[in-house]
Amino acid sequence: MSQILFQLTHLPAGGVYAFLIIWLAAESAGLPLPDEAILLTTGFLVHEGTVDLVPAVACAVAGAAIGSTISYTLGLRLGRPVVSMLAARLRVRPERVEAAEAWMRRRGAVGVFLTRVLPVARNLASYAAGIADIPPRVFYAAMLCGSLLWSVTVISIGEGVGDHYRQILRVGGRGLLIALCLALAAALVWLAVLGIRRRRSGGGTRP
Repeated sequence: MSQILFQLTHLPAGGVYAFLIIWLAAESAGLPLPDEAILLTTGFLVHEGTVDLVPAVACAVAGAAIGSTISYTLGLRLGRPVVSMLAARLRVRPERVEAAEAWMRRRGAVGVFLTRVLPVARNLASYAAGIADIPPRVFYAAMLCGSLLWSVTVISIGEGVGDHYRQILRVGGRGLLIALCLALAAALVWLAVLGIRRRRSGGGTRP
């Protein structure tokens, strides 16, 4: 992974944008690829002036949307047996697929959104949404909102770290940067859940 990040920092702007689309698409389509370090490095490149923030975020969201569309469509059209077979090839147990499906059925749009801002189980989430028959308009709205929030947040962290990026990598390694993302993701989820509860409470008090 370190070699990939090193090569990413030496690409021209067009290469970084193309890499973002391909990497995020592959990750969202089910491949077990981490996107946190890639987005953080992209933020560092924004700070360095190699790429611009808006196109970088747009490419990240576009990649996530492409991959999520593929996995959601497969889950919707082919169902759990085929998805479980595909997951098995990626060494994912059928129980995880079933658990993800059950969770998605309970949470609906909120579940789709949360899986885009949580750096866990993201490669299974869109498959699960398809198997759970989440309506397309609900899925795409929640997926795009979550992908946008996650991409903006993590790229902005990388940009904010700026000149200290390489120093943090030397001192704490990639794990420290990812730990920062996890802490931020937990805060985002907490705020999202808090907002949902407030809206539900407000709705319940209306005549």
